[in-house]
Amino acid sequence: MSFLLPPQLTEGASLRVNEYGWPISAFPEALAKARSLGFACFGGQFQFRLPDSTCEMHSLKADPTDRRDHEPWSDFSNRSCSEVMSKFEDIISKTDFVKEAANWKLDARTVETLVFVAYFESEKTSAEIPTSDTGKRIL
Repeated sequence: MSFLLPPQLTEGASLRVNEYGWPISAFPEALAKARSLGFACFGGQFQFRLPDSTCEMHSLKADPTDRRDHEPWSDFSNRSCSEVMSKFEDIISKTDFVKEAANWKLDARTVETLVFVAYFESEKTSAEIPTSDTGKRIL
């Protein structure tokens, strides 16, 4: 699971309830490190992480397409990281996070708490996660 990530991947991230969240400016580097370490990215979403609460923006998610049948792990790792990066950049370029904060009745300074929570797995740890009869991961 994500809380078993190596320290070089979690550098700069904050951990809350077994989920790592990277400041927006730090996430691209984390994604590049994940790829170089052979990790796949199973996507993530944006959150405002306040001292006493978390506001998850479920509609603002960047998920890769599922791993294809017989797709080598290295191909999936590269593809998943590329797809997540593309979607992450698209959301960043199109989203007014001050407006998103206002939707939560939070002030504009809340954007300073914005993180991207991402889920990474190595080939080994991914193989240990059970799947349903349809091949979907059961988390």
